[in-house]
Amino acid sequence: MRFSVIAGARQRPDKGQSAADAFHTYVDDMVYAEEVGFDACYLGEHHFTFASGNSSPLMMAAAIAARTSTIRVGTSIICAPLHNPVRLAEDLAALDIISNGRCELGIGVGGRWEEFVTFGVDPKERFGRTYEVCEIIDLCLNSGKQVGDRFDWNGKYYQFPDINWVMQTVQERIPILWGGFGPKGARRAGQRGYHLLAPDVTGEYSKAVRENGRDPKDYLILGLVNNVTIGESFEEAFEEAWEPFAWVANQYGQAPSIDDGSPSTQPLYTREDVLRSAKTKKQMGYGGFNVPIAGTVDQVIEHFLPIVRGKHGLITHFGIEVRHPGISTETARRTLKRFAEEVIPVLRAEAAANGL
Repeated sequence: MRFSVIAGARQRPDKGQSAADAFHTYVDDMVYAEEVGFDACYLGEHHFTFASGNSSPLMMAAAIAARTSTIRVGTSIICAPLHNPVRLAEDLAALDIISNGRCELGIGVGGRWEEFVTFGVDPKERFGRTYEVCEIIDLCLNSGKQVGDRFDWNGKYYQFPDINWVMQTVQERIPILWGGFGPKGARRAGQRGYHLLAPDVTGEYSKAVRENGRDPKDYLILGLVNNVTIGESFEEAFEEAWEPFAWVANQYGQAPSIDDGSPSTQPLYTREDVLRSAKTKKQMGYGGFNVPIAGTVDQVIEHFLPIVRGKHGLITHFGIEVRHPGISTETARRTLKRFAEEVIPVLRAEAAANGL
């Protein structure tokens, strides 16, 4: 069972926060996450929005890698259609070298209209482009290419003549984690031996893994990204977390449709919406990742134990977010420390008892 911190440097300009402060604070958080015992950290990518203001996750990952030694460092997710895949492969190789073999690639199709429009990419092509990007990255990084090997790529979306590969990674294979819920993408990920940066909601991922002679328990299957805040009571933790959580929900909820750019019709979320979600454990409707999990250590453990036991299917990877934009460093660090020292041991023991 792996335990990771997954999010990114989300800036709150409405609170006077600078991009520099958001970036450096988040890097410091990940250094602290290693100190208290987390296994990995992953950084999101979005452009032209404060929902995830980290437009250069691999640069931030390199900054984290340079200040750490054991925590694995990756992306969740790289928006593949917005990248030149060969340049992306080179940057991933560089990150693997800087981190001394700790690089992981979480990759997906992207989901914000304004990114595709500004970069001149048709959002209708996002799945096809992403599948092809994955193939090119596998060819460059995970097919046994040696220094000086030359090869071409002639695909539907990308053409690269005479690639002279000179980047030698530390790892034999860069782990790839597919960030998507849909059955087609999940099945392709299982067939290609990728991990899953999402729950296997359709079962197609595990089915494909088994059909290819492998055991899904040997792969990372993420149980969503959980917004966690630990306090001395539910009330204390909730009051610290609800406004930052609602702010992120509204940043995503107000985004234009990825299909045609039409304006969102989603009403703004309020404290009452977040409280209802926290108490009922039902997701809010913005298409987000989870419910806000606020409370004491015991309450947080109580929330997660049924998930470890298989309530939502096979889960081998837990990701939490503690730096909700606007939350204090004191609260974020308290949650990281107490989750690592008091929650993770209980969940690991339960996972082991269930053969994970």
